[in-house]
Amino acid sequence: METYWLARDLNGSPIGRHQFFAIITGNSPSSFKLHRSNQIITSQDLGRGYGLVLGAHNISPKNQQNVAKFNRLIFQSFERSDLAAAREYFSSSKPTGHAAWENYQPAQAKRVTPKKGFTEVELARSILDAIDFFIVNESSTNISYPPPYFGKNSNSWASTIMEVVPAELKQGSSDFIGADAANDIRIDSSYFTRICFPCKIQNPAYR
Repeated sequence: METYWLARDLNGSPIGRHQFFAIITGNSPSSFKLHRSNQIITSQDLGRGYGLVLGAHNISPKNQQNVAKFNRLIFQSFERSDLAAAREYFSSSKPTGHAAWENYQPAQAKRVTPKKGFTEVELARSILDAIDFFIVNESSTNISYPPPYFGKNSNSWASTIMEVVPAELKQGSSDFIGADAANDIRIDSSYFTRICFPCKIQNPAYR
């Protein structure tokens, strides 16, 4: 397995970058169970093997399963633009339409390796476990999605996961090229490491 931390242009905006993960899992489809949230994620062809594309997104009430009165930070696998950007990066293909403005920049990726004593498989599984906890915890204590530069967002989500899993990181790893707002702000780690009930409310001003 190989783990990558990526950043792409935001949907529908001429500035800003969104961070997410891609995990190359092999040369054929594989399924991975998230036991706590009772989900199964099956790898797809990313252009250089099969893999998983994992991110958190700004989801409006009309698209929420359990509806809140505000936009929420919700996990999605293979979100359309994340998937397009991952395939663009791994296959060195031309832009696939997820960004349509003049100053479009290709996806940037950083290879993430495990800390000493851990394997690539253990690192990948720990990311899935962190996401699994997040799904359960966010569903019970919803995280509101803030305006740009005003709270914890998808970049905070990715950066927090990298700090709770056994990833070997250089200082400043969460800062990608471009305006990746809130990459230096962390979500309370309990959302990713255990079932917290109740969890500490995040971005309370935007609930």
